[in-house]
Amino acid sequence: MLFRSQIHGLKYTLDHIFKEGIEARHERHARLNAMVHSWVEAKGFVLLPEKKYASKSLTCVRNNLGMDVGGFVKALREEKKLAIDGGYGKIKGQTFRISNMGNETEESMSHLLQSMDEILPRFLPSS
Repeated sequence: MLFRSQIHGLKYTLDHIFKEGIEARHERHARLNAMVHSWVEAKGFVLLPEKKYASKSLTCVRNNLGMDVGGFVKALREEKKLAIDGGYGKIKGQTFRISNMGNETEESMSHLLQSMDEILPRFLPSS
């Protein structure tokens, strides 16, 4: 059963999608995805799955550096008021996911990645 607020929310979102244009929206998602992939590679993480199979709207990052994913996600949320996903099920703590879909922009994604840079060192194992 759909409620009026859900219908209004759907209409609002569809109006924005159609105003931007489907192709332009997909292109923006691809640009943001490239930003995230560049960050992943620059930090020494690897993608899950391989890049050729990766989504254009959500990046799943393998925790190959032994980071405290739970602590990182919590600090990002509490200190920066930003959210990423810390993995789930059997891969909880072994991955984290960064969304670049919806209404994200170059500015919002840059802000997220910069904020992640600021707190990341605290959650990597000491060398």
